[in-house]
Amino acid sequence: MKQITPFQAGGLRRAALMLGAMCLLAPLGTPNANAARRPSSIDVIPTVTSLSVSNGQLIASGTATAVRHGRTNTVPFSAPVNISLAQTNGTNVGACPILDLQLGPINLDLLGVVVETSPICLVITAHEAGGLLGDLLCSVANLLNGGLSLDQILRGLGVTDPVLGVIPGLTAPQIGDLLAGVTNLLNGALSNLLDAVVTDIIEGVGPVCDILHLELGPLDLNLLGLEVVLDDCAGGPVVVDLTAERGRGNLLGNLLCGLLGRTGLGASLGDILGGLLR
Repeated sequence: MKQITPFQAGGLRRAALMLGAMCLLAPLGTPNANAARRPSSIDVIPTVTSLSVSNGQLIASGTATAVRHGRTNTVPFSAPVNISLAQTNGTNVGACPILDLQLGPINLDLLGVVVETSPICLVITAHEAGGLLGDLLCSVANLLNGGLSLDQILRGLGVTDPVLGVIPGLTAPQIGDLLAGVTNLLNGALSNLLDAVVTDIIEGVGPVCDILHLELGPLDLNLLGLEVVLDDCAGGPVVVDLTAERGRGNLLGNLLCGLLGRTGLGASLGDILGGLLR
């Protein structure tokens, strides 16, 4: 791959963003017409909208959206979620056993931009009396440690421990709070993907133009008062692959194919997405 100097990369990036702005703003018409239109935006980072229980399995449902010239395009996705005890326990005073919160791979197609993520794991250290979600995750950890499965916990079952005594199961309101809290936790982690950096651009074949390989982490975060380590469930970085596909109706795919090769390596995902519709 041809190397570019930082000065050349900056010039190419500015030229690409200017071209993108001209392409997108030209069809909008007069300023008065612009005022009546919704602003353009793109969000290929998935947003989890809800967690549900299906046959004892947690399922995350969500969307990715793009607004272009006032028209909103939304693509749904779903992915399995699992909560389990990690191999090691927390060593901090008041820390509960560390939990693994695992979100399965996500695959979606948004107007010709195909988004594929690696599995996403959050290794969580919850602290008792540290907040509602921390208390709930501590309760889940204690129930898992007592021998219950996640399915049984979500059905409100408790356990009798020879040392701790009776550990009550979660009530229906607690389960609702847990699902809402985990949804927010997943979205807090996913939002960090905008900091992913393009590590490679490979020419595609046929109608597929550029494939972006983005990597983030592993990261040590503080989300909602919980200590969280974010990785790909194998100790490596979370990976996001974007494939731009040309074709009829693939508005964003066609646009990315025309602009993305000019941005140069080292741009973050946020830089690229922000420049496309700015």
